[in-house]
Amino acid sequence: MRGHRSASLALTLSAGLIAITVALTAAAAAAPSEDQRQCSASTGVSPEQKLSGCTAVIAAGLETPQDLAIAFTNRGNAYLSRHDLDHAIADFDEAIRLDPKYVFPLNGRGLAYQNKSQYDRAIQDFDQAIGLNPKNAVAFNFRGNAYRSKGRYDRAIQDFDQAIGLSPNYAAAYFGRALAYQDKMQWDFDAYLDEERYEDRALKDYDEAIRLAPGNRAAYNNRGNVYMSKRQYDRAIEDYDEAIRLDPNEAMYVKNRGNAFRVTGRYDRAVADYRKVLTLKVDEPIKKQIETALKELGAAG
Repeated sequence: MRGHRSASLALTLSAGLIAITVALTAAAAAAPSEDQRQCSASTGVSPEQKLSGCTAVIAAGLETPQDLAIAFTNRGNAYLSRHDLDHAIADFDEAIRLDPKYVFPLNGRGLAYQNKSQYDRAIQDFDQAIGLNPKNAVAFNFRGNAYRSKGRYDRAIQDFDQAIGLSPNYAAAYFGRALAYQDKMQWDFDAYLDEERYEDRALKDYDEAIRLAPGNRAAYNNRGNVYMSKRQYDRAIEDYDEAIRLDPNEAMYVKNRGNAFRVTGRYDRAVADYRKVLTLKVDEPIKKQIETALKELGAAG
């Protein structure tokens, strides 16, 4: 029954993807099969195991339409975690066909379209999910991200406000709202006239995102960027240090710290960071920037 579904839901969110695992009720009173267990498991199984388990459950055809919708949703999210967006969308389509009032495949399909940069199509799915459940904080958060990607920063902030109001401990919504404030700082003329107000709002949201999710390395990096814009360089370096500690191989974090060291005259430290960047995975424009910086510091070669 739909009323029992929320009790068995396990929901995990990341910066860009959603992983939803919903327990199948099983076609009979017997214990769930291994395929059902893998399809429903929120932890302890790989995406490949989840794909295999859900595919077997779907092929058996023994579930109710509602449970088949759950299996298609779980498999769709496994595809989504692998960035196999077309297969994910196909599974979410089938889940929605089987159970049109089931919110989770709408969230998943919207996120898949968002990852394909089809933001208007994503917003349609999030609108529908919110229509089915106006207290769906996840859909408000995802829609906020889609509006931000379209450059509609005030509209995005409204959605993040809604998500936070519904779920005050929702770290991803604070992170998204902070990004929107940073976007306004860069692109919004009114914010340009009062930039510090949005810097402070972004800092406050990053503080909260980090408090709720201390392992969010991107939040440390982004907060460091805000401190850089406020010329609080030592605070910025502290945040870059933590981002690098959490992810030593992310070139952007190392590059940003190198820039902070350069601005503060710590050229040896800047050179060390820039040289480190060149050992990591970077695209060609960033590589050229770093090579130019090293030349300007007399440390090329």
